[in-house]
Amino acid sequence: MTELDRILRFKEDHIRSQADDVQEHLFGFAVRNLRYAASHHHNKVVITGPADAAEILALADHALDGSAHRLVEIHHEPTALVAAAALTEAGYDRETNLLMRHQGPLPPPATGVAVVTLEDLHGPVRASWAADLPQLTDEELDQLTDRRSTLLQEAYETTFLAVRDGGTIVCHGDLYVHRPSGVTQFEDLSTHPDHQRRGHARAVVTEAIHRAGDLLLFLEADGSDWPKDFYGRLGFTPVGRTHHFRRMV
Repeated sequence: MTELDRILRFKEDHIRSQADDVQEHLFGFAVRNLRYAASHHHNKVVITGPADAAEILALADHALDGSAHRLVEIHHEPTALVAAAALTEAGYDRETNLLMRHQGPLPPPATGVAVVTLEDLHGPVRASWAADLPQLTDEELDQLTDRRSTLLQEAYETTFLAVRDGGTIVCHGDLYVHRPSGVTQFEDLSTHPDHQRRGHARAVVTEAIHRAGDLLLFLEADGSDWPKDFYGRLGFTPVGRTHHFRRMV
């Protein structure tokens, strides 16, 4: 199994693990979690094998019936390339993410980074969503904040890393470790706008790299945005892509 195969297997199993309902199909699966209906991540279709656009569109409409959105995440590169035009014509916006694997020497522990709890992060996470998407209702903000509880499960060691300034969390990121597969993911790096360019994000990522040790560590970054270059300077290199197609109903 290649490193990319191991990373995709991790992602797919982690997605399934956070769902209340998983529907398996010949060319992928669909997940639903109606407790967090506003969360696209918890209510989507994942394509893992060959499929044509008509099959993908039909599955998305069927599996996500009643949802205010449609999200199709394609992990099978040939399918994404072939189906992209038809999905775009059907009204889906497209985003391509890079799967980036860390390579290089392990750094020492980062100074100023501590482990925090889900409760510690509730306020900063909710405030971040409210600032980024001011049109969200209070119920939607609660769902997008509280959905992080699905990350706490026996199969994965989930660590929340953060930097504080005067007791206030100003930067944080998640580390998900799955020791049976030897794979770990860094995710959801966020820095408060008033505290950017102070080295906080670098410290949190460095601590995650240190904690990952000799495990296969990866993260996912928008292929068209600047953070991929930031991660590149910290030793992450692209090994594959995922393709995300989204539309509101």
